[in-house]
Amino acid sequence: MASGGMAVNSEAQLWGPYKELERTVDAAVRRKQVDAVHDLEVALKRHKPDFISLLKNPPKSSLYRDAVKKSHIDGLPVKGEQIKQTFPREFIEEALIISDLFDMSEIAAVELLMAGDRKQSEFPGLTRGLIAVLLYFDGQKSIVNSLRTLLQCREGRTWTMELSSDLTNKITQYTDQLIVKDKLVNKILDLLTEMDWNKQLNKLQSARAVGPPKHKKQLQDIYSEIKLILADCLFCLASQRPLEKEDTLRLIAFLKQNGSCIADGTLDLVTLCLIITLLYCFDVSVLEDDNNSDYIRRLPLITDGTYIADVHKELTNDRTWSIPGLQGVAQLSWGLTLRQLSQYQTPAGVNEYCEEDEIVISMATDNNVFHFLDNAVVAIENFHHEEFYLRKIHGLITDFIFFMPLKVKELRNRSDEVARLSASQTLVEESDVVSASHGFEYLLLLIGNIYGKDPLGMNLSVEYWFPQESNMHESVYHYRSPQKQVSLNKFIRLAGDLLPPSLYVPYINMLTGLASNTQSALHCFELLKANGLASGGPSSSVSWNHIFVSLNQYYSSLRRETPTSSEVSQRAPHIRGITLKELEGLISVLRLANVIAEKNENCRIAFCENQQWSLIVCLFGLLTCSVPPGLKAQILLTLSAIAKTPDIAANLWQTLEVSQIIPTTRSGSGKQPSGLQIELEEIETRNEEYPMILAFLGLINSLSDIPVPAGLVTGLRSPGFDPYLSFIRDDVFLKFDTRAYKDPAEKWKVASAALEIFVKLLKCHEIRAEDFTDEMVELQTGGTVAVNKSPGHTLIIHMLNHSGLLKKVLRILDDVAKVLETYSNVPGKKYMEKASLCCLQLIEYTLDKAEEFFDACREMGVSIMVSQMDRLLRGINPRTGKSDHLINVAKYITFNQVMPYHAMSAMKILFSVSRAAGIQADLVNLYTADQKTKSELLHGFVECLEVDDPEVSQDNMIILNEEKDEEVSLSGVRNSTRQYLLHTIIYSLEQPAPNLAHYLLGFELSKPVNKTNLQDPGILGSQKTCLHSLLTILDKGIGTLGGPQALIETPKLSELFYKLVYMLAANKDTSAAILRYLRTSWDFLYRHLQHVPFNGPFVTNHQSWLLRTVAIELRMTTLNRQRSHTQRLMKLLLDDHIDDPEQGILPGIDETVDTGFDKFSDTSYFQSSFHSHTTKQLQGRQIRRKILSLLDSVEFTQVYPQPLTLEYFDPGMIEQVIQKTESKTEDDTVYCNVKLLHSILLNELSNVQSNVMVANRPRILEEVQGILKNVVSRNSVRKSLSVKQQSYDAWRQVAEIWLTSCPEDLMPREIRQTVLFELLQELLSKVAEEDALTELTAPVSGTFLTLMANLKQCFVVEQSQVNRESSSKYSSMLEDPGSKTPWVQSSGSRTLFATSLQLVLKGLIDHVMCSGGGQQRVRANLYGALLYYLQIAEKPKSQQKGESVEGIGERLLSGTDSEYDQLTKENVATILSYGNHFMDTVCRDACDGHDVGRMLALSVLDKILSMDKFQQWLNFMTSKGYLQHLVDSLINDDNQLQSLLGPNPQLKVLYIYESKMSLLTRIAESTAGAHALLRAGIMSRLSSCNYFDMRPETSRLQNELGLTQDEFIPSPMARYRLLLFACLKLCLAILTSCGIENQDAGNQVLQFVFSHGEIFLNILRDRQPPQDLQALKELSLTTAVIARAQSRGVPDVEFNDFDTLAIEFRAHKMQIERQMISLFPKFCLSEKLTKQWKNFESGQEGRDIGVELLLTYLEIAANVTSYCRTVISASGLSSQYCRILFGPSLEEALSRDIRSGEEYSVSSLPFTPSLGVIVYQLRQCASNFMYVYDSHQQHQRKQHSSLSTDDLKEYSGVPMTEKIASHQRQQLARRRLSQIVNDKWREMQQLSYIIENCIFILWRHLEYYLVHCVPNDQQPSIYQVHIQRQQQMRRLQDLTGSPRSILEQQQHQYTQDPDEMSKIVSREELAAFKSNVTNVVSESLLKKIQEINQSFCKNRSHYGFVEALIRRLRRLLRLHT
Repeated sequence: MASGGMAVNSEAQLWGPYKELERTVDAAVRRKQVDAVHDLEVALKRHKPDFISLLKNPPKSSLYRDAVKKSHIDGLPVKGEQIKQTFPREFIEEALIISDLFDMSEIAAVELLMAGDRKQSEFPGLTRGLIAVLLYFDGQKSIVNSLRTLLQCREGRTWTMELSSDLTNKITQYTDQLIVKDKLVNKILDLLTEMDWNKQLNKLQSARAVGPPKHKKQLQDIYSEIKLILADCLFCLASQRPLEKEDTLRLIAFLKQNGSCIADGTLDLVTLCLIITLLYCFDVSVLEDDNNSDYIRRLPLITDGTYIADVHKELTNDRTWSIPGLQGVAQLSWGLTLRQLSQYQTPAGVNEYCEEDEIVISMATDNNVFHFLDNAVVAIENFHHEEFYLRKIHGLITDFIFFMPLKVKELRNRSDEVARLSASQTLVEESDVVSASHGFEYLLLLIGNIYGKDPLGMNLSVEYWFPQESNMHESVYHYRSPQKQVSLNKFIRLAGDLLPPSLYVPYINMLTGLASNTQSALHCFELLKANGLASGGPSSSVSWNHIFVSLNQYYSSLRRETPTSSEVSQRAPHIRGITLKELEGLISVLRLANVIAEKNENCRIAFCENQQWSLIVCLFGLLTCSVPPGLKAQILLTLSAIAKTPDIAANLWQTLEVSQIIPTTRSGSGKQPSGLQIELEEIETRNEEYPMILAFLGLINSLSDIPVPAGLVTGLRSPGFDPYLSFIRDDVFLKFDTRAYKDPAEKWKVASAALEIFVKLLKCHEIRAEDFTDEMVELQTGGTVAVNKSPGHTLIIHMLNHSGLLKKVLRILDDVAKVLETYSNVPGKKYMEKASLCCLQLIEYTLDKAEEFFDACREMGVSIMVSQMDRLLRGINPRTGKSDHLINVAKYITFNQVMPYHAMSAMKILFSVSRAAGIQADLVNLYTADQKTKSELLHGFVECLEVDDPEVSQDNMIILNEEKDEEVSLSGVRNSTRQYLLHTIIYSLEQPAPNLAHYLLGFELSKPVNKTNLQDPGILGSQKTCLHSLLTILDKGIGTLGGPQALIETPKLSELFYKLVYMLAANKDTSAAILRYLRTSWDFLYRHLQHVPFNGPFVTNHQSWLLRTVAIELRMTTLNRQRSHTQRLMKLLLDDHIDDPEQGILPGIDETVDTGFDKFSDTSYFQSSFHSHTTKQLQGRQIRRKILSLLDSVEFTQVYPQPLTLEYFDPGMIEQVIQKTESKTEDDTVYCNVKLLHSILLNELSNVQSNVMVANRPRILEEVQGILKNVVSRNSVRKSLSVKQQSYDAWRQVAEIWLTSCPEDLMPREIRQTVLFELLQELLSKVAEEDALTELTAPVSGTFLTLMANLKQCFVVEQSQVNRESSSKYSSMLEDPGSKTPWVQSSGSRTLFATSLQLVLKGLIDHVMCSGGGQQRVRANLYGALLYYLQIAEKPKSQQKGESVEGIGERLLSGTDSEYDQLTKENVATILSYGNHFMDTVCRDACDGHDVGRMLALSVLDKILSMDKFQQWLNFMTSKGYLQHLVDSLINDDNQLQSLLGPNPQLKVLYIYESKMSLLTRIAESTAGAHALLRAGIMSRLSSCNYFDMRPETSRLQNELGLTQDEFIPSPMARYRLLLFACLKLCLAILTSCGIENQDAGNQVLQFVFSHGEIFLNILRDRQPPQDLQALKELSLTTAVIARAQSRGVPDVEFNDFDTLAIEFRAHKMQIERQMISLFPKFCLSEKLTKQWKNFESGQEGRDIGVELLLTYLEIAANVTSYCRTVISASGLSSQYCRILFGPSLEEALSRDIRSGEEYSVSSLPFTPSLGVIVYQLRQCASNFMYVYDSHQQHQRKQHSSLSTDDLKEYSGVPMTEKIASHQRQQLARRRLSQIVNDKWREMQQLSYIIENCIFILWRHLEYYLVHCVPNDQQPSIYQVHIQRQQQMRRLQDLTGSPRSILEQQQHQYTQDPDEMSKIVSREELAAFKSNVTNVVSESLLKKIQEINQSFCKNRSHYGFVEALIRRLRRLLRLHT
């Protein structure tokens, strides 16, 4: 190998590249990944030198050595780094030691040491040097493993890897070059010759390169594995294609010299592999198949003429082999090859060698080949697990029997001869010397041992049995002829004829081996049965009749004198009536019966049903006799096999009880132990061997498969299993470690056998109420006893106490853990591990059932002393004095590589224990008590996760976690272990910190968890944690076309990890740390999000958890202002094209972060993308947005299973049973326990024993299977529904977070609108599908609401952008009234998206129509979404103001509709197209249903009515009675509204009331609607409501919003005002719509006011301070209603003066009038109030409280002024006859502030105000108007120009020191300016209105006082009387007759009304008035008013009367003063 130059490779050239090669080969060959083929080709070219110089290190160099020595000063260059890296002296010394140790380049040693230093976090407790040694050998293992995989892919005859032909050919050509050109076989054999572990170990130890026992064991295992892989490479070569002659001879030479055996006499695995390789080299079975002519032509035996001669010479020469048996095996195979070649055409010169086949076979038998194969090959522990090894030996033996029948016969004759010679001698001495004369015996034993084990289920022994039916079975191998099978069967039959005694046992053992499967067992049974039916002579000795008759005879001879137990214990066991050979024969035939009974149930039944044999009675009888322990043990084992049939087992229970092998009844108190107990204590303990007790435990194990029969020993003792359980527990298990054992392994055999029974009993136990009560039975001897509890119940009680059983279990766990930590081989290690596994399972099952057990205890009220298992496990260990039991349990997790079942059980224990209350902190403290324990345990947990085994899927099976059976495959076990680990972490994460999850994931434990800064392994001393391991697993395949490999290989694990990541991100303590680590170190979310939507057969909630985490990431990055990360994720989700068409399906995989950020942050990118999308001119490739693709993956349909159709079961009862077996999982999904249901159905079936049931049992069982399949389908459907719901919810979270949290400026508005429309249309199309499920589509309504809210916001943003242009147009129109700008409406987004908008509207309405009335939440969301949609067509206030300025005429003449009008028309047309059905649906929901739904339905009605210009909806509501229902409901709501004003309000009543009143107000805004409401009696209903009269007292603690300072709920006054405001607004709408001519409307409103007169009078008294905004608003609305109603009401003259109602009406009216007039002076403008309001700070939501106070104040003033003007104008047509409200005093007009003087305080104001108040108000309004007008113009100019820094600071409201984006500051300032302009506009409107009304009032009063007023001390002149009469005479000619009425009214007022009487003035007052009026009503004031009229009022109307009034005022002043 080349060293790669001076530069150091940080990946270590002797490890990193080799590991990468191994992964590449594995991906291309084993995983068959298409994209890995190219990588494989590149890797093979790059590593060909490594294969050529296999396992040869780069040589040392003095140059490199000097450079390394100086590297602490000069440093060494490192690949990928610009500067040299220096190393400390210790590092250099270690590198030189490694270089010398492995004779490698110093640079390579530095690289290894650097890698070891980097990997220290993954190998706790090891130094970098020790890790470097491990990495070195691991690299060697990787390179040879890659070579083996390549050789397995070669074309050949034995197997195929199912690769493409192209790849196979390339690999074959590549390896052919290595074999032929580079002599690969020689290299491998040379390496095998050189490699010696002992030598290597000595070298390592001398260099101190061997660490602790685990490190040494790892080195030894890797080294041994390298040797075995090298040998396996040769095996792969020879298996596919035989080696060439030179390679074969070299292999023979190696075996001759270097063959080796281990201590027990078996071959080591390398030698075994090589001898099998040699056998495959001699394999010519391919000649039998004519289709393999290509392979035949390439056989070296055929093509190479010297091959046979040279090999024959090598195998038959006299040179001895190091292991003669190997020579015999080679000779046997070679002889059979020669025999087979002799049958085919061979090259010249071969026949002479073929004729020597028998000679070669004889040489093999002389070498005792069969004995060697039996003891050195087949006896290897894992031999039967190697399929090809087993097949080859099988073929070798069968070929010998088939091709060499004479040789077989010769072997039999020799054995017979030896038997005769032995029988003729009087004394036979057994000899262990291996002799060729026993060849046949060895052959029989070999055959029995070959087929005695069949763990792979190959059933090779079937070939020895020739079935009677021709088509019953076919041969296993297609190239095996039936003739061979006949020969093999003949061999079996002939071998049993005339058997000599010496061959009897070998023959029976052969039959035992051949009966190793169900079919062979039946054939063997039939053979022995047929042998006993021989006609005309005695039965064969190999027959069942002979065997069982002999057993019965033996039992009969022993039964004549049954010894007592004391005799048995005193004398040595002896054999009565039989010899040792016969005893051995008995044991062998019982073993045969055992195997047959175990393998075939029919044979078991036949054994027991044969009355002649009496097998069970005989066997139990022999157990009670004095027979050798070995025979008793075999009898018990045979009974164990027979007990596998339940019916037979029940009989065995009875027989076992009667036999009293275990004494269960006591006849006296002094009875000595007897039976098996005494044999255990006296015989087996003395012999130190325990075969009987082991066999008895096996029998109990088999019998415990069924429950103990209920009638067992009824009347003799307390029924139950307790005696047997007590014996096993107390006499066997608890004392097992106190006895002596000849074989140390037997100790653990006894313990494991007993524990296995305990585990089975506890596992199958069900908690039942019967076990907690004592059931009494009567005994035959008298008295009663309690029935024994079930054995599982007893075991649970012992396990939940500090009992001997629990102590022994914990002691075993401790002992075994200590032994395992030494990593040494001890006798019986297999059984020791089994015992520890059973101990773990005992604890596991106890924990599983403990909670249910405790519940039953509490429910039954029993007094059982038990403790929680977690507390017992936290007890003190007597051996160590520490609480370390849970540490011992966790240690078994660290042995997961060698003991996966232990790790799984330990993990389940930890999973259960971690759920105990308050244990998390204890576990953390326990596992982190010392650094060594902390590191080792954490490394063990990490190793559990880092397994490469894929998960095994269970199709169509859904089983709860707690119901899973013990997995049988290692892959399933390891995957289950890591799944339980993740479940434990997930559960622990929700517990208080510190918890187990924080420890396993690497979070801080010594300080707050949120302070954690997660690091990569090795950084800052960080150890590799479960988080790192899981991230590595899920990272495989990311960035490739195939996507994440974990989704395919480990779908359950990956789902759990995605869930864990989400929970970490959602946890407040871990969120910041985990998101930061995933973002910066792994880019986890972005890279995984590239591959969504996930596809795969087993993908469930993976995508859901990932999307939820992405939603959290978007939210957190937005909050933290990490715009670049937010932009990147948004681009991935929302982008709809790829810039580079050749980039592939994963955009951005190779794109750097900065590039993505820059590109995305530029809004022009999105803008261009949008335009290119609309113009179809994309530069890149168009793709579907990922957020839409994710939505595509969510299905809203589901296929349900067919309902059950049952014939024998009652469907109703079955459904009830199914419901009882259902339970919820952690995600609230209901599943049915299929196993429990199955057991219930089978129990029910077994309990009913009718003839019908028996006759139809098969059909009933089929029906049961149908029920189970249906339930499985139901579970699948529920799982599928849950997955779909979770998928949509996760998608919803991402979409809503993007819409609500992510900054809007990251995406252009147009693209945002486009995406929203796409999402809406996609969702609407999905929910509109016919088969869409309601439970799946219901959550979509909430998404509609969110999407529509954001879509509406997009249009609002667009409106704000055009407001500036609109405002400039309006301002220009104000400044230049003469300019006429035509109405031009540009096409906005409402026009661009017109079609999309209508599709959305139709979809929403369709969804409303389809959703049922029961889905109130869905309806509410849909109405909310529909409301948002309808608001899109609303015109902005700026445009409404513009229309008012422009004028209606201009709008009509424009000829085109605005986009708002057009959209409104289209919306109305779409809505009306649905007819009355949709109307009826909305109206019904508005009248009834859920509160929120009613409110939103009312709001939708409100909005639709506002758009329906033709009032079709109003007509529908009126005609169908819905409007009347709404009006009548006000009476029904009265009681609830009264309770609303109480101490415990229900605010929903308020909200519904407000929505209802808002709708009624909307209806009242039209004339037809107002009349409809009046006809429905709206005002009478309101008048009848009592809640208006419950006005609460005013609280001084209320603020301007009506909220008290210490409450969130509005105060009673605030609630009352909300009710009142809604009603008053309705009254205003009715009055406005009905017009001034409708007197009835005004009177009804006044009647409503008068019906609650006290309330309104209190409001008008206005005792609130002027700073109370709500009080002012209340007064404003009240005065507005009264003012408008007054102008529309019926005049008083039309009422009858003598009518009581009329008098009451007039009285109320006069009270209201007095209060209204008294308000006028109070609400005159004053500078003091204006200054106070300016000092108010802004309130909530940026409201300017001062401005609102001012505007409300002006509204009240305008209403009062309007009321006074109405009273004056309605009282007469001229000033002569109208009412005079104000006195002739003008003092107030000269005051600077009318409110500053005490004489004008609220309490001292005169009842009748003077005219000076009018003049004062007029003067103040005129002055303020000009100031407001100038301010409005100034702000308007600023609004349409660029703002300076000072302006931004002033209007944005944000200090310049605060960091805020400039565009946001501009936006805030513009918004504030717009608000100021609007407020100024409103203020000018109110001021101008007040001015107009005040001028009118002033004119009427001046005209009266100056012209018509007669002083009280002066009578009317004759002229005045004459004039009055003339006018009266003229009135008579009038058609209406009103003048007389006016005169009468005036006279009536002057004579009777006290208010009018107060207006009588004296002559002096009138003279003073005339003298002052010119000074007060000055020309400057009139000019100012005229200027105001010119600048403002004329622009709003084409006509006005202000100028006319000013002219009249001037004339009056000029003529009458």
